[in-house]
Amino acid sequence: MPTFDVVSVRPSQQGEGFKGGSTTVAAYRRERIPLSEVLSYAFGMAYEQELVNAPSWVTHDPYDIQAKLSDDQIAALGKLSRDDREEQMRLMMQAMLAERFHLTYHFETRQLPLYQLELAKGGLKCPADPDAPPAIPDPSRPRFRWAAAPSPPPPPRDGAVPAPQPLLHMRTRGWPFWLLVTMISHQPELEGRPVVDKTGIDGAYDCQLTWSHSGGDEPGDYLFTALQNQLGLKLQPAKGPVEVLVIDHVERPTEN
Repeated sequence: MPTFDVVSVRPSQQGEGFKGGSTTVAAYRRERIPLSEVLSYAFGMAYEQELVNAPSWVTHDPYDIQAKLSDDQIAALGKLSRDDREEQMRLMMQAMLAERFHLTYHFETRQLPLYQLELAKGGLKCPADPDAPPAIPDPSRPRFRWAAAPSPPPPPRDGAVPAPQPLLHMRTRGWPFWLLVTMISHQPELEGRPVVDKTGIDGAYDCQLTWSHSGGDEPGDYLFTALQNQLGLKLQPAKGPVEVLVIDHVERPTEN
């Protein structure tokens, strides 16, 4: 498995909020984020429910992580496609997690609460968009391709209710349909439940959606209503098989 040339891991200073970071062809950098978000990147997890048996510190204690590549590694990755570079970075993150956090794990398929995305009566209300340039060059790896999409808002933590926001607007010109499903699935109204696409739709469509997170006094439709009225889609609560990452062992790292 490929590894980073240099890795630094340390607990974040207390009292500082999460700040995120960046991933480039030369380095992976995160500041003040919990290990659960590092795991999500390394294993291509899109939902909180996909991480099972993690100690509480994995989702709550923030870390600063910097992982750098050598000049030779940077040159080699520069010759790869975007998707192949992503895969190599994820493999290096998995190796780092095993070395520094002594992570061991396995995958299981479990029955979990989710939403099924279905066509409402009358069908999809978006016109086909075959001539638009693709939003993502090569969405060929189903488990990892969601991460190439624009960053969706995270689901609320610890049952927190999202604060009221102004109207939101989304247009999907040039998007493959699975990317629309991904963006829908990460809205806070769904409380982190996975979304399974049951529409049978493929290809690109020019959809426009305007909605309100609050669904109260704000003008505009609540998400579930907006999807049905504006796009001809509906979300049905259900249970179904979801692949999850089960933590067998993980330790807090020593600083370096």
